[in-house]
Amino acid sequence: MRYIKDCICLNSEHDYPLLRQVLRSGFVTHDQLFEFVQLGQHESNRSTFNWRVRRLTMHGLIARHTVPSVSKAFVYCITQAGEIMLASTGEQFLTTPAKPARSEKEVQVAHSLELSNIHLSLLRAGLLVRWVPEIQVRSRNASMGVANGKVYDAIVTVRVDEREATFALEYERTVKSEEQYADVLNKFDSEKNLDRFLYLASTEDVLRLVSWQFRNSKRYVCFGLLADWYLHLLDTEVFDWKCHQYRPFRTALTGSTHPSQVSAAVLP
Repeated sequence: MRYIKDCICLNSEHDYPLLRQVLRSGFVTHDQLFEFVQLGQHESNRSTFNWRVRRLTMHGLIARHTVPSVSKAFVYCITQAGEIMLASTGEQFLTTPAKPARSEKEVQVAHSLELSNIHLSLLRAGLLVRWVPEIQVRSRNASMGVANGKVYDAIVTVRVDEREATFALEYERTVKSEEQYADVLNKFDSEKNLDRFLYLASTEDVLRLVSWQFRNSKRYVCFGLLADWYLHLLDTEVFDWKCHQYRPFRTALTGSTHPSQVSAAVLP
């Protein structure tokens, strides 16, 4: 069979998983993307991966960006052509990835890349059961008439002590306004499908300020430092106002309320 010049024939075992990961990540670096496909057992050879990415970029299915303030490596996002190609495999969301304004691009890229790092940290440790990204949460809400109270950064299911536990994840790089947090608090309190929420903050100052906004929450909203997460993962010490104590996140997930001993408090 002869193909039209400049057409591309995609491989279901290698090309489509790569495209799917770019779509779900929003923005992803070259190294992150390779680790995703490597851990997913879709590609193990770096040279072949590099060729595949160049090929998909050349045919306009993914776009390559340079964002020096955020990453020294190339950053990729899905294109409209890539979305259309994925739609033919059933990977179709009612909402498409947000196209940030030029002034917001660096912020959005930094946020997406850190979420990918969190995602990868769970994959490496063999703890991840399922990661539902923001675009999928948003589309599910649109198709099901608000399946979740909020469009979370991700809904994550992990293995905890031979059982599965699910929580909503929010990564907070900077602090929002009190009005915005009041809206988030209302959405958390009205959430019917999730009962555990985790905020990972970029710094201790952000952690304190964000946590304080949830001091009257009726839900288990846990707060921890991102740096601690990378060291301890599910054993990260978190604080929540409902129990008013520090404890490992795995304990918060399983519902136990035994306080944890910590040497230095970072929250009120």
